[in-house]
Amino acid sequence: MTAIIDEQVEWTISGASFFDTANVKKGENILYIGEDVTFLSKLAKADVSVTPSLLAENRTFDSALTSLSLHKTEGVETLLKQIFTQLKPGGCLVADLAELDTLRQAGKFAYKKSLPDYWDLLREIGFEAIFVQQITACSREEVALQGWDELKKVKKFPVKVNRFVALKGH
Repeated sequence: MTAIIDEQVEWTISGASFFDTANVKKGENILYIGEDVTFLSKLAKADVSVTPSLLAENRTFDSALTSLSLHKTEGVETLLKQIFTQLKPGGCLVADLAELDTLRQAGKFAYKKSLPDYWDLLREIGFEAIFVQQITACSREEVALQGWDELKKVKKFPVKVNRFVALKGH
């Protein structure tokens, strides 16, 4: 577990689950990019406002969350720029990005960049602080606990996913 101190906010990258790292607070506006119904139901129980796409023009968000969905997205650079634009100052992007070997096992994905490529892209877009923790799941049960529905059919373990927390400056 890694603690990140941003002037007024403490972020913790949790190996326990994506939801724990997201650390949503009651009343926040959350942009969610993904298809994970289990995660969406957890967000609903947290009493936050969830927007499931970027179609909401002129909206700003406290956080943007995406668990393994960027790999399926064509034009990910454009998407990440839009996310950055719509994040409030001090907002964050929490994204899980699987290692290439893990993606190959899980099926076809549109976007297969390396960890350094994502890091560079987030920096170029304007995120001021980027933190990463690699999380390893050694079984289907651990994959399920993380909420990685896209990896449930993987046959070879362990699988590795990099959890990014990228902060937008004030």
